[in-house]
Amino acid sequence: MTKKRCRHCRRLFIVSPRNPDQKYCSTSECQKARKRKWQRKKMRDDPAYRLNQRDAQERWCQKNPDYWKTYREEHPKYTRQNREKQRSRNRLLRTMAAISRQIAKMDAISAKEHDISGYYGLISVQDLPFAKMDAKVVKIIEMPDGYDQFGADCKERTR
Repeated sequence: MTKKRCRHCRRLFIVSPRNPDQKYCSTSECQKARKRKWQRKKMRDDPAYRLNQRDAQERWCQKNPDYWKTYREEHPKYTRQNREKQRSRNRLLRTMAAISRQIAKMDAISAKEHDISGYYGLISVQDLPFAKMDAKVVKIIEMPDGYDQFGADCKERTR
């Protein structure tokens, strides 16, 4: 009897002998989480699956053209909340757009003035709402084969 920790709920469970690679327990919530993860990966990696899902969605919409209209009529509280949230998101986007038009720093910081060594968290440029002209460019290189010969301590590996 092998036990593992569920990747979703983090509880221990007994692994099925028929599925020794099992990573999720058998609760319905955890199985749904497993399926959602699989579907996200499939949508990201498989163009044929993505196309099939889009086609299925289009066929469903053609068979149920009034679904959303009926849903909104039957759920006025949800509809009102959703519209308020959308207005709030739109205001935020307009504010961020106005800020991004105002922010652009032209005074680049020279490396002589500031020590820039250290650890950095990387943020995707497309996630930033504005541009800074003095942003540091970080070059990340792949470690060559045999890099472990430099030793276990990172200070020993630094060239």
